[in-house]
Amino acid sequence: MSKAIFIATLGAEPQVVTLALDALLAASEPISRVLVVHTAADRSPLNESLQALRTEFVDRGYYGSKLLFIPHVLANPEGPLADVVTPAEIEAAFQSLYTLFRQYKHAGYRIHLSIAGGRKTMALFAMAAAQIWFDAADRVWHLVSDQRLIETRQLHAAHPGDVHLIAVPVVHWGRMTPDDRMRARHFIEHVLTPAERELTTLLVREGLSNSALARQLGKSPKTIANQLTSIYDKLGSYFGLREAPDRTMLLVLLGSYS
Repeated sequence: MSKAIFIATLGAEPQVVTLALDALLAASEPISRVLVVHTAADRSPLNESLQALRTEFVDRGYYGSKLLFIPHVLANPEGPLADVVTPAEIEAAFQSLYTLFRQYKHAGYRIHLSIAGGRKTMALFAMAAAQIWFDAADRVWHLVSDQRLIETRQLHAAHPGDVHLIAVPVVHWGRMTPDDRMRARHFIEHVLTPAERELTTLLVREGLSNSALARQLGKSPKTIANQLTSIYDKLGSYFGLREAPDRTMLLVLLGSYS
């Protein structure tokens, strides 16, 4: 059986993490890591939520030593994100989640993603990244729990019937056939210029913003924007797209090249 990781978005309700995890473990899912995605934990409700999980996983050792608990703060080059509401914060959150999912898929993990906690914008962009990287073995979950658990904020349900995991349908944009992967490789290696190839490879690997790409490559953001415009034009022509592609479509079409 393949190894599995449970990734959960976190807000002010820590029980959405443990209740979903308990349900997955009860279904004999081979989860070895629990990764909690959150914004900067300097706001009191979120800090309290994160501390409650640390206490449960680390101090109390509720799950024993079989599970590794990993807090994962969303960040941009300037530091942890305070929230996910502005366009810049949303872009940074997507980049962070894209890279995270890519890392664990390349490491051979089956991913269980819970989007029940945190801001809805975080859940939406977690879904967008999942649609690129998830395959048929991965799952996205929403949590429905008994009203008593919501009111008492209990971390564990006394009765299994008090918690239900609802599978969220995922459109697997990034699922490619061998022919698709061959076309992506040919496009990058034979259609793009060397500079465009370097930029595209870095973007696919890291999911970075234009400013971050510029810093990595030692170029100006304007140069990066101009190169991406050229890449998008070539991508649309090569794949016969009706509309000019954007960054997300580039990642979908070329995500298997890394």
